[in-house]
Amino acid sequence: MLAIMSGNNTVENGTITQSELLQQAIQRLEAAGVPDARRNAEWMLCEVLGCSRAQLYAYPERPVDAARRARFAELLARRLRREPLQYVLGYVEFLGLRLEVGPGVLVPRPETEWLTERVLQELQSTPGPRVLDVGTGSGCIALAIKHYRSDANVWACDISPEALAIARRNAERLGLQVHWVEADVLADSFPENVPGPFDLIVSNPPYLALHEADELPPEVRDYEPPVALYAGEDPLRFYRALARHGHVLLKPGGRLACEVHAHHGTDVVALFEASGYDNVRLERDLAGNPRLVWARRPVSMPSS
Repeated sequence: MLAIMSGNNTVENGTITQSELLQQAIQRLEAAGVPDARRNAEWMLCEVLGCSRAQLYAYPERPVDAARRARFAELLARRLRREPLQYVLGYVEFLGLRLEVGPGVLVPRPETEWLTERVLQELQSTPGPRVLDVGTGSGCIALAIKHYRSDANVWACDISPEALAIARRNAERLGLQVHWVEADVLADSFPENVPGPFDLIVSNPPYLALHEADELPPEVRDYEPPVALYAGEDPLRFYRALARHGHVLLKPGGRLACEVHAHHGTDVVALFEASGYDNVRLERDLAGNPRLVWARRPVSMPSS
């Protein structure tokens, strides 16, 4: 006997259809409180069957063999433990690029896709831009910029060797040339690790306070890397470092683009203005949340 589902949904070696397998999975995910249970079940079953969502529903009575049932059961068990769906699948779609994700990197959010689109828009008038992505994680921002701006010279850094290993694999698979550097932006010596000057520095740094952990869904709280989530006692400490290093690493007129906590956008604006940047502005994302802060190094500012 091959047990595919636990509880009352046990299937012996025999016939079970795509539709039956899907419905059983939806019921179990709903019972476990997993959000968007149907779509989660669809994504996992499509991954196992190697089909599209349309094909899944076009052939509901198609039987699923034992090997694929076993593989589906493995994925379902992981999702029932509230492991992020993207970790379970092993990838995420980001601005048309399929990127490997897993323990050690944040799952890229729609807000970060929007930020990257805004950065690409801002770079349209800059020929051959030099760009630095600070806290690259999976490499999503850096790789999307390089993909859509093949003339860009893109550098990306992270403090985590595990994250950089995933980013490098993504770059190799996509055939994109990005310079990867292991470096800590909080260190005074940070500018020595990346060869400025840059036209733009982009960052989605850790910005959650530790007390916010209890408010996070288990997919985030229990699985995503704390080093990429939490800023510690000072929610602005990474922005302070970016402001300090930007004076050294940005060209005169170069820009900072930072994703921010919706509750701290105005604080980041005030910090950059107090640090001597001009054209500082806060933008709202597609959901209407203050999410992106821009700042420009003045043309007349000395290099140090």
